[in-house]
Amino acid sequence: MRGRVFSVIVATLLTTALLLPLSCSPSPGGVIAGTSLIAEIAQDLAGGKLEVQNLIPPGMCPGHYDMKPSDVEALANSKALLIHSWQQEKANITGLIEAADNSDLIVKVIVAEGNWMAPPVQAEAVQATALALGEIDPQNSALYQQKAEDRLGAIQAKGEEAKDRLQEAEVAGVKVICAQEQAGFVNWTGFDLVATYGRPEELSVADIEQLVVQAREAGVTLVIDNLQSGGTANSETIARDIGAAQVTISNFPGGFEGTETWEKTLDNNVDLLLGALGQ
Repeated sequence: MRGRVFSVIVATLLTTALLLPLSCSPSPGGVIAGTSLIAEIAQDLAGGKLEVQNLIPPGMCPGHYDMKPSDVEALANSKALLIHSWQQEKANITGLIEAADNSDLIVKVIVAEGNWMAPPVQAEAVQATALALGEIDPQNSALYQQKAEDRLGAIQAKGEEAKDRLQEAEVAGVKVICAQEQAGFVNWTGFDLVATYGRPEELSVADIEQLVVQAREAGVTLVIDNLQSGGTANSETIARDIGAAQVTISNFPGGFEGTETWEKTLDNNVDLLLGALGQ
């Protein structure tokens, strides 16, 4: 059954894409990035040498995004696709690649394990992206490596600045629970992470009750949700039941207005966390 449904999706995308007017086609030779995390890095490192477009809107869950005919067309006319390692098996990505039917497409997997909003992981992602861009466009490889070195210095400085703010607020003594997708970042901030929880569709009433008991016994004072998980009703319920504050932060640049870069997203997340502590 699953195979038939997948085939129908691919066929629909192919048929609709073929009906689109050629005037809508993007210029060939560009790079498509699987998320705004990759796109923001690639755009910075490319320095205008490559046209980089983001695929999945930053406020949405990457695994739940439904590809559009325009996405198929864009990939069909692109030189390369940059994706996260966890996107390799996602049906929306594999279906998009099949529907685009671009035999010349270069697919690069950017491997950086952990939450890319945490500065150490962001630095690893920058190095991996620079390497991928150099393989896609060898003649500008040196430029991408140099810009990566510059960005690494900026990441270290921004990370130290953010960590100073968090330490000054003494977050190490604050017990929290958070969405699983934010666990890596929350651990980096220094909060005392007691437990994590899954996406809204994964949580049963019994799961929520268990989290409430665990959080209450541990003395949790802050519940941290993930913007891209698709709903905050569960975290708000847990926070209300244990008398804690609730806050929602983003895992992707551009998730909130005015956060189009990694640095701005990091600053905004820290602002939101410290603001919630003030409640």
